[in-house]
Amino acid sequence: MLPTIVLLSASLALAAAKSNPYMLYGVPKGPSIDIDEMENMTSLDVVSAAVDNSTRPSKTSQPPKTTSIPTMSDIPGLAEPCAAVSSAVKAVPSGNRKVIPAELAVKCLQSVPLDQKGNMQLIDDLKLYLEWQSNIAFLKNPPADYTEQPLDLMREMDSMKKQLAANGFNSEYDFQSELNKLFTRAYDNHLAWQPDILAGVMQFQRPAGTELVSVSSDGSQLPEIYAYRDLELAKNNTSFEPSPVRTINGVGVEEYLQTVAIQADFHDADTRWNALFPSQALIASGVNFLGSFRTGIYQGPNTTMAFANGTAKSTMNVAVVLGNFTGVIDGSTFFHKFCSGPAVTTAASSTAFNATNTTVPTQNPIPSHVGYPKAVLIHPNLSLGGYWINDTGYDDVAVMSMPSYESPDVQLYQNIMRDFIRMSVRAGKTKMIFDLRGNGGGNAILGYDSFKQVFPQADQDPFGGTRFRANDALNVVGQMTRDFNANKTFVQSNSMAFKEAFGQLTMNDISLFTSGFSFQHQLDIDNKALGSWEQMFGPETVNSDKFTTTLRYNFTDEVSYTYPGFSVIGFLKNANETRTPQPFKAHDIVMLHDGMCSSTCTIVSELLKNQGGVRTLAVGGQPKAGPMQGIGGTKGAQSFSYDDVQTRTQIVYFLGSPEQQAQWNQTSLGRTAFAEQIFKRTAYSGDRPAGGINLKDNLRRDDPSKTPLEFIYEAADCRMFYTAPMINDVTMVWKGVVDRMFRNGTSQCVQGSTGDKSSVSGGGQTKAGSVPPPSKAGVDEFQGVGRKWDVSGLGWAVVAAVVGLVVCL
Repeated sequence: MLPTIVLLSASLALAAAKSNPYMLYGVPKGPSIDIDEMENMTSLDVVSAAVDNSTRPSKTSQPPKTTSIPTMSDIPGLAEPCAAVSSAVKAVPSGNRKVIPAELAVKCLQSVPLDQKGNMQLIDDLKLYLEWQSNIAFLKNPPADYTEQPLDLMREMDSMKKQLAANGFNSEYDFQSELNKLFTRAYDNHLAWQPDILAGVMQFQRPAGTELVSVSSDGSQLPEIYAYRDLELAKNNTSFEPSPVRTINGVGVEEYLQTVAIQADFHDADTRWNALFPSQALIASGVNFLGSFRTGIYQGPNTTMAFANGTAKSTMNVAVVLGNFTGVIDGSTFFHKFCSGPAVTTAASSTAFNATNTTVPTQNPIPSHVGYPKAVLIHPNLSLGGYWINDTGYDDVAVMSMPSYESPDVQLYQNIMRDFIRMSVRAGKTKMIFDLRGNGGGNAILGYDSFKQVFPQADQDPFGGTRFRANDALNVVGQMTRDFNANKTFVQSNSMAFKEAFGQLTMNDISLFTSGFSFQHQLDIDNKALGSWEQMFGPETVNSDKFTTTLRYNFTDEVSYTYPGFSVIGFLKNANETRTPQPFKAHDIVMLHDGMCSSTCTIVSELLKNQGGVRTLAVGGQPKAGPMQGIGGTKGAQSFSYDDVQTRTQIVYFLGSPEQQAQWNQTSLGRTAFAEQIFKRTAYSGDRPAGGINLKDNLRRDDPSKTPLEFIYEAADCRMFYTAPMINDVTMVWKGVVDRMFRNGTSQCVQGSTGDKSSVSGGGQTKAGSVPPPSKAGVDEFQGVGRKWDVSGLGWAVVAAVVGLVVCL
């Protein structure tokens, strides 16, 4: 008897367009230390000492003094560092964070033995799933104006496999670190693999108080680096004058920070620079994003900052322990406990994760963006807020603060945005700022809807062209979806086989899971219906790789965009809104970006800029003159987590006859459906594996090159740097946008940042991509690697808890 698929729930909302749920821009999203938390890190006396010597300024006007740092000699049991970790964690009082010195943590991780055979299988599994990554050909052979280095993911993983075979890695930590760095170099927020021991057991941090910020004297002069807490102190104590940081660990501050910035997975260096620092927008929405300087990879045992006024501060770097170290006495027992697949997640541990990662409101709260003025309207989960600037000279401006597109109720999000726009028009507001800073995406359909909110007219049909990479497994999925919809699969003629394979699932459930691969629910590039799977699949050859035809959502077909009962502005129930006057003229709308815009955020940004002609102001970036891109995150149209891919391939597998299944066992479809090592050796976010791929490229209308948007350089129309008042008062940020985009021309923009040929003001509203030169190596025909699976003997632990499928993954 075949095993039964255990699917916890079926959801229509499958169109996810959000950056990786476990990491936020390359920085761990696990239990982080709140920006104001200082005193609760008492797992060891040495950690308490480190916290006492943090860089949080004293509440006096005196400059900070040089302090000493504890040493590892204070820690007993260094012969077995994992045993020392276990002892330290055991001594932590109940309710306190489990924090240890970073040096002890890394020594423990380095003692974990290398799983040579398992890691070779892991690489084989990852390569199977990378067949679904839409842009691997463009990573390998990017256009000339792509700002990052080429990356041949498949070839480099093959090289790592050879290095494994040659005993080229000393420990599991060394291997995982290198593989994780490889994925980061793709600079795609949708593409991620989060290894178990690096992301799931311990996370490295600098102590609270080490946060930094980059500020300019006037928003156009080159900025300097300051301690974030010093600016807080100076706001409340006018006699205190912050001093800029000059060196970190003996290295010039800018040079040092560039070595840290590379861990953030953005395809733009200015955005990676911004990601070093706390995000005003994300913190306001309840997400403790303190920056990659504060938390991320191991960055040495200590941090010493020297300031321009001659003072210095030293602190011990720490690691937050996430795993249960009971019974861990050395590297081998560590491996046995943490590297053998996911542990059962309890309700208590799930609650703890959420409580430390986001601000969880108390019962029946009045929602409010932290540190922001009172909103006119605000979403209960703080993903959206509408504001008016009520100061003289700015009282005709409305601000839509949109730090996220995550909304369990897409209708509520639409309603709040629509109501705020209408209220603003009635109140005489004539200008709109879309503050998209920090927006990592969410519900894909809301990106299209946001565009239609301000461009409701019928001739402004959102383009939103997308495509899949045309791999062999996708072809089988599409063929079987076609046959299922025609009632021609084996299990549809054999009710016993269907029951054995799918248990309590219905035919309708299967239809929902496979709808994204159904040609009946897609439109072609000209908004016309597709006639067959073969027409949808193609494939077309672009940049020496194979892709499906360009696809578009059918906004009059709810199954196409997977949100039952929801209508985009201008369609279905909202069709009459095409007669609604455009609320703001295009030149009176501005997008405010900090580069940290990904996924759904880039969908709306693409539509606003290249269909609507809306300008962009980018804030922050490296301390040098010149233009800055508004978007540095993935511009992919849809993400799939690894278990999303596996669930679909498993469903298709079990739709087939025994003869088809026997054939598929020899192909990438069967190997993808029943891969185990990738799920055994990954960190988990709740009950779901952390990581996934970019399923679909996003394409520009009328671009003959068919270049994925991520590989098209797009400078903002103006750039400004943060000033000290802006750090503590968001209205000063918005006023800075108004001054530069609506009031005083471009004279206050950073030198050299205006008029770039890729910006709206420089004539680049519909800038096409460039065709890369032919790849010398041609197309790598990947046949798949891995062992043949005996499906009848498999359990479904790998996918139990897979399908709590929500939009915002």
